[in-house]
Amino acid sequence: VPMYKIGRFTFDTQKQVLAIDDKNTKLTTKESELLSLLCAHVNEILERNFALKTIWIDDNYFNARSMDVYITKLRKHLKDDPSIEIINIHGKGYKLIAPDVEAKTK
Repeated sequence: VPMYKIGRFTFDTQKQVLAIDDKNTKLTTKESELLSLLCAHVNEILERNFALKTIWIDDNYFNARSMDVYITKLRKHLKDDPSIEIINIHGKGYKLIAPDVEAKTK
């Protein structure tokens, strides 16, 4: 999906830009891939191992720690809209809680 509307944010997956109001944030490739996965599974659990294997290919300890860092970065990027949060589901993975996520093909 080329474009997501997440709460007040617009996320352009191709340009890797997260925008809110007049603020644009350029995401790294990993941040972008992770946010895309979270958007695709909005309001449901994104399994940790699935995300690791999809983005990092390998679900070893170092990649898992690396993913935690990226989740923290995404939380910081998304903090401008208080209706959005990424929560940890103990022993399972992460959940993007958002009131309204639309996938836009244009």
